[in-house]
Amino acid sequence: MHNRSKAAILSALTNLVWFILTYFWNRPRVISLTGEELARAWGVYFLVLVLGFLVLNILSVILVMLYEKRQGGQGFEEKTDERDRHIEGFAMKAFGLVFSLGFLVSAVLLASGLGLQTFFHALAFMVLLSGLAMWLTYLVGYERGL
Repeated sequence: MHNRSKAAILSALTNLVWFILTYFWNRPRVISLTGEELARAWGVYFLVLVLGFLVLNILSVILVMLYEKRQGGQGFEEKTDERDRHIEGFAMKAFGLVFSLGFLVSAVLLASGLGLQTFFHALAFMVLLSGLAMWLTYLVGYERGL
C-alpha cells in the first residue's frame, strides 16, 4: 500500500471521529439559540471543526511518514511525479464538487424555510462529506489508478 493511501485512510478516519465528537459537543450548545447567538455558536463550531481537520491531517501524514522511515522506507523524501499531481488535482476536484453541491443543498434547505438550524447542520455534514470525498479519491487514485 502506498504511503499516501495510508495517510488518506488515517486522515479520513480521524476526520470522521473528530466530526462525530465535535458534532455531539455542539448539538446541546445550539439547540436553544436563535439569531446572532446561533450564528456565532455555529461559527465557533466550524472553526473548531476545520482547524481540527487540518491538525489531524498534518499529524496523520507525519505519523505515516515517520512509520515508513522507521521501516526503512523513504519517509518524507518520497518523490512526487505527474501521477501524484494528477491524483491530487482529481482529489481537489472531488472536494470542490461535493463542497459546492453540499452548499447548494444547504441553501435550498434554508430557502425552503426549514430554518437556520437545518442549514447549519447540513453545512456541517457538507464539510465532512467533502473531506471524505477528497480522501477517498486519493485512496482510489493510488490503489486502483485514475
